[in-house]
Amino acid sequence: MDFLKELDINDETIIKIKENNMPNVIRQFIVDRENAKKIIKYMQELNIEVIDNLLIRRIEIFSIDYNRLKKAFDNYNTEVLVALVNEDISAINFL
Repeated sequence: MDFLKELDINDETIIKIKENNMPNVIRQFIVDRENAKKIIKYMQELNIEVIDNLLIRRIEIFSIDYNRLKKAFDNYNTEVLVALVNEDISAINFL
């Protein structure tokens, strides 16, 4: 998962991802890495501050098709949704 380091995800987070997710989910995440990278970059652009927590606890979000995820964000007031997610990662369920 070294590709995450290119996106400023640290070693501690990568270790926690491995500890908190099933091997098959991690494998799928790695297979979908280009899509995951797009999603991480998009979330960084939106100023989502809890990307590490999402990677650790909700890694499956990063396997959703990027365009579909972006469209889901566009269906909401993005600023409000970002604030909600930053406050509580379960708000990502609105997508």
